[in-house]
Amino acid sequence: MSTLLFYNFKGGVGKTTMSVIAADHFSRSGKKVLLVDLDAQASATLFFKNSYGDIQPKRSLYSSLQKESLKPSICHLDKNLDLIPSDWDMSLWNQSLEKLPQHDRNLVLKHFLEPLSQDYDYIILDVPPTLSTLVNNAVLASNFIVLVLQTQSSSYEGVLRTAQYLSQLRSDYNANFKLLGIVLYLVSKRANSDNSIAKEAKKTFGDAIFANSIYHRERVKRWANEGLTHKPNDVHDQRTHEMYSLFLKELIYRIGEDK
Repeated sequence: MSTLLFYNFKGGVGKTTMSVIAADHFSRSGKKVLLVDLDAQASATLFFKNSYGDIQPKRSLYSSLQKESLKPSICHLDKNLDLIPSDWDMSLWNQSLEKLPQHDRNLVLKHFLEPLSQDYDYIILDVPPTLSTLVNNAVLASNFIVLVLQTQSSSYEGVLRTAQYLSQLRSDYNANFKLLGIVLYLVSKRANSDNSIAKEAKKTFGDAIFANSIYHRERVKRWANEGLTHKPNDVHDQRTHEMYSLFLKELIYRIGEDK
């Protein structure tokens, strides 16, 4: 079982879209997938609501994190795809952990996910764009992390700071999560600024940059608003899915499951 986290603590760089489409692609390839939406804004939850209709867990994620099990929060969306949806009350979780010792409060989520590890091939965690106890929990519960670099200068600086943050957290907890690399996201092939930042990122990070980048597609915006589609005769659906598929195949290779 692999627990994946797509991350950059700058917002609006495509982390949630990446998480949702990865969950969709893995599940359609026959893998059992659970996406856990940890963001109080619930963008991943809304994306899936637009795809599958109303989603109502027996118990909210926040309530389950106060109890003994996450299972009452799991919603079955498709044959191989499950979701733990988020809601506004997840904004209270950081505060609820303050009563725990500093070291222990960052390991709560890992404890809750361990009983689910035998049920899934992939657990994907979607987090808010912050540095917080919640994000610390997601990092330390993950096996593999992909940094998402939107080709803008602020996102580039965010990746540099995020890499430092992960290194410090790994050292503090003697954690064994693996940083799989950095994916260039929402790159415009025609924009000089995008190409300049992509070139600088490749110079700085070398082979850590994924060979397969994700480019801006209007189809992704439609999917977010109207739900995911896989229309065989729709060239825009086909091209967009193929772009993500190439990246995800490289991700699987970097994990070591396709060598």
